[in-house]
Amino acid sequence: MAEFGAIGPGFGYPWSPAAYAAAALLVALGFLSVKAAAYLRTEEARQRLRLGGYLAGALLVAHQFSSTAHVTSLSRVGSMLLYAMAAVMVVWSHRVPDDGSRPALLIATGLDPRSLRERLAGAADTVAVYRTDRVTDELRELETRYRLILVVGDEHDPRVKERVSASGLSRQIPDIAEREVVVAGPRQFKRYVAGALSRLAIPKSQIHFKSGQKV
Repeated sequence: MAEFGAIGPGFGYPWSPAAYAAAALLVALGFLSVKAAAYLRTEEARQRLRLGGYLAGALLVAHQFSSTAHVTSLSRVGSMLLYAMAAVMVVWSHRVPDDGSRPALLIATGLDPRSLRERLAGAADTVAVYRTDRVTDELRELETRYRLILVVGDEHDPRVKERVSASGLSRQIPDIAEREVVVAGPRQFKRYVAGALSRLAIPKSQIHFKSGQKV
């Protein structure tokens, strides 16, 4: 952004004082975006912010160096709008490639303990949050062996709902934003957890909903 803002008018459409002010604003926003990226929860969000900054600078340069021949003010405005729409579409559709190394988080209820055991035994970096009405010896064993996080109580219990809410999940799994999240259980349970994940700004590309016993 700073490089784009440093380009002076040499040819093409002459810059007006307003154009210089806009360039200075873009440079300032560029520096702010670098600082703000450090506070975002996910790498995808950070890359989207950086990409938006790059495209904004490129838009300024494209507008500055566009040919003045047979170009009216209205057509310039139209071009700017088209560039802006393209930039928004690129940023919105941007995804971080998954290299398969991202750890997983399973949030589930109503699973057969054998399915739960198979999932936890098959991936050492998987963390599981499991809601159950009552604790069995098998679940206690999984809790001890695989660090299963048990949420015990009725699904309508406020204390249980808090454990699988946005605040509860972020407290129990601080690195939740860096994990692939698998949600399994009845539709109402999945809808509630989906809302919590949305409030945590977990990208939809990292969330997977499962039905049945296979997780």
